[in-house]
Amino acid sequence: MVTRVAVIGAGRRGHAHTEAVADLEGIAQVVGVADIDENRARQLVSAGAPHATVYTDPLAMLREVEPEIVYVTTPPPLHKEQALAAFAVGANVVIEKPIALSMEEAEAIGEAAERAGRLVHICHQMRYNEGMAEMRELLANQPVALSHIWNYRKGPDVPGNWNRAWGGGHVVEWGIHYLDVCRAVMNTEAVEIYARYTDQVLRGQPTWDNWDGYSLTVQWANGAVGSYASTYALKPGITGASGMVIVAAEGQATFAWDGATWTTPEGEQTWGAGPRSGERGLARAFVAATNGDKDAIRQPYEDAMKTHRLVMAANESAITGKPIKL
Repeated sequence: MVTRVAVIGAGRRGHAHTEAVADLEGIAQVVGVADIDENRARQLVSAGAPHATVYTDPLAMLREVEPEIVYVTTPPPLHKEQALAAFAVGANVVIEKPIALSMEEAEAIGEAAERAGRLVHICHQMRYNEGMAEMRELLANQPVALSHIWNYRKGPDVPGNWNRAWGGGHVVEWGIHYLDVCRAVMNTEAVEIYARYTDQVLRGQPTWDNWDGYSLTVQWANGAVGSYASTYALKPGITGASGMVIVAAEGQATFAWDGATWTTPEGEQTWGAGPRSGERGLARAFVAATNGDKDAIRQPYEDAMKTHRLVMAANESAITGKPIKL
């Protein structure tokens, strides 16, 4: 029996998840795509979902195509309403990060899933990259000194994220991935954070309502300290950079979107896969979970909430200028 999948939101992330489901031919199939922009929805169907019907009303789609899985890839302020609508028709739900822009809405989504007896999974897709289990085994069994995350770019690549009230800002809409990886591979939690921001380079640009620089310091429960540095203020034509390193007693772990490298004086061990490997692994795992193998999922919702709480607290600290204990 082929699992029926619907996608709400035909933007960049909608395309990524549709491509991932397309890899599961004979196992799962996208049967509906909804977006307020009909042309964008049609482009997604043409690109990777030939069996899907196009909708501009996601609620109508949910009623008519009767999906077993719904991907919610719209901006965060829409996630709660759309997730609850999917639960109401009996679907399990994958939600693009962040879950929401408040703890209250994120908690409401989890409570609704529990009441409906449905699964909800957050797209922290890096947990499905190759090498994650090996890195966890390495880093959870030795002292760690530092985690450092960086992201230097020319503006958010999603136009909506220029507005912090729509995308959440640096650490919520981007840094969340690597902070989630830190929690996973070091098997630890943040116990105190302190964040600051600036906005003096991009201020005044049309549609800009965000921070152009963001800095976060983390005290991890395993004794390590962490730093996060992000800017959207690179001049056009300057190549950006992003990634994460964790420095431990026996070596250095380096992480990128599609793989990881463990470096010691004796050499390197590298794990890698093709583009979208995380999304593909997540899609396969969630279809398996929907069909009864719940252990296929690498992060329960309760754990994803811990990452959400961390990034929400980071923004609170950035706004108030005060350290926050978690």
